[in-house]
Amino acid sequence: MTYELISVSIILILGYLGSYLLYQKNYLKKATHIRLWNILILITFLISVVAGLILLCLVEYGITIPNNQGILYWHVEFGIAMFWIAIFHIHSYWMSSSKDGENSSRDKSGRESD
Repeated sequence: MTYELISVSIILILGYLGSYLLYQKNYLKKATHIRLWNILILITFLISVVAGLILLCLVEYGITIPNNQGILYWHVEFGIAMFWIAIFHIHSYWMSSSKDGENSSRDKSGRESD
């Protein structure tokens, strides 16, 4: 069985770069950009977990069904997607905290605070 590592990765990276560019050009609010990727990480997590739990139960009870390999395939594919979306998630919040950190050292008058 082969997994679609490259194609899934390219699609997600291009999708993130597209939404990030829309956010940078002010076509998309920052909150909408982050919410979109938060929803996607939740969906990929839930699908991967459900598939993993189904596989665990099948192995634990020695049950063999014709679709074991199909469930494993989708479990791995959504795991790959979740990896990339987690990286995007970290980037979104790292980007937010670095901008907040620059602003927090200055008060409203623009002077450095202690």
